[in-house]
Amino acid sequence: MKQMKFINRSFILFLALLIVGGCSKDLGNYNYKDVNTITITGLLEANHPTGRIYEIPFNDTIRLNPTVMGTLSASDTTQLTFEWKVDSVAVSKSKNLFYVANKRYGKISAEFTVTDRSTGITSSYNCFLNIVNPYKWGYYVLTQDKLKAASLYCLSSITKKASFDQVLLPKLGKLGQNPLSISGTKKYGASSTDFYNVLTIGIQDAVNPVVVIDSREFVPTLLYNSSSYVGGGNFELRPSQVMNDRYNDVIYVVNKGKFHVLRKGAIALPAFINDPTDYQIAPNGVAAPLGNGRYFMSVYDEKNKKVRVWDNGITANEYVYINDYKDILGQELMNGKVFLACSYANIPSINHIYLFKQDNQLYSYRLDYAADYKPKSFSLLGSGPMPTTGSIGYVYFDGPTSRWFMAIGKTIYMASYLGVEFQKYVQLPENAIGDIVKFKILDGKLMIATNDLTASKHGSIYIYNANTMVLEQSFPHVVDEIVDLHLGILTQ
Repeated sequence: MKQMKFINRSFILFLALLIVGGCSKDLGNYNYKDVNTITITGLLEANHPTGRIYEIPFNDTIRLNPTVMGTLSASDTTQLTFEWKVDSVAVSKSKNLFYVANKRYGKISAEFTVTDRSTGITSSYNCFLNIVNPYKWGYYVLTQDKLKAASLYCLSSITKKASFDQVLLPKLGKLGQNPLSISGTKKYGASSTDFYNVLTIGIQDAVNPVVVIDSREFVPTLLYNSSSYVGGGNFELRPSQVMNDRYNDVIYVVNKGKFHVLRKGAIALPAFINDPTDYQIAPNGVAAPLGNGRYFMSVYDEKNKKVRVWDNGITANEYVYINDYKDILGQELMNGKVFLACSYANIPSINHIYLFKQDNQLYSYRLDYAADYKPKSFSLLGSGPMPTTGSIGYVYFDGPTSRWFMAIGKTIYMASYLGVEFQKYVQLPENAIGDIVKFKILDGKLMIATNDLTASKHGSIYIYNANTMVLEQSFPHVVDEIVDLHLGILTQ
């Protein structure tokens, strides 16, 4: 037993000496050396390269001038080397990037690498260059010359060049004669700033009277002509009105007075092709239904002087209208009055809104639907005098703001949907030449067009901040006679 205790004590003593000896060998002779950590700033910041996107018009130049700092070297870059790669190709060995975007469209990767020669440690920054058509975003103008030949112009909101340029469509050639309209919607990518415009252009006399264009490269994605008609026969596409649905990939066309839906490259049969009254839709006479066109539609029948209301029976058979409501209460309220405009509205239920004129008096009517989604009755919303004398240049109802807008001379007037007490909204400068023929309000901007037929260039453009009503840009006599406008800019 004594021998066992001796062995245990000896073992414990051995362990203690081992631990002490191990500790005594650590003399604290470590060689600490600070690392020169490189930081890169002065460029777009985001948590991921997909959030660092530089928009560059094709054939334009991008200049990036990053700031490079070291925790030890500060701004001294004598021990640093630099390299910029674009699309995996080295394009610069200096700190700053100067790159001409003339290779291809689309998003291409870019990488900036900084190497510290004293340590061999590298730091890098990654981003994307999105090479786009300069007219991907901008203010679009559809014009006609003295021979009624159509042209498209754009003031790019991407380039720094502040002028309207004619947009050529090499894959399409000439647009045609007698332009009608330009409208469009936005298609979004990963963010609110990652979008392009899908434009719909209507030309009465053309090889392709209705064209859908992708603004990223300005190439047509859909072409509609007489052969697009699903009914066969001797159909001729020569439209008088063309408009796109703001929420669906559908186009509404009035052709020889009849209403057609255009979708996926095909022209559907006209609504109520066998209508015994031979309806004829008036100019400005389609109540664009803000996304509900698959179910409801209303038009003004100029031939029979009455509002027509159609629906598809609330079935899955979209855009095929089977019900034509002829005896809606209150239809007689509009008798004897001149139709001006109509629109879909959402005030406070599914309904449409109409504006009429008689002598110097304006009348606004609404169409209400019952709980079963069938039209119930027309009723008077309000009446009031014309805001001034003179001919109406353009009038429309703006669904998002629930307001009427009317241009007379050089002034735009505005009225709430609750009535037609038009008040002055904006007046062009005194030196503006020509009367207002079109205007559009979108994305915080108001774009106004006037025509002066006495000048060599008839068309002038004025761009206002729609929130402050400050005139930001004016372009007198810059294009041919203006037919229509569209705004496809970055949301303000």
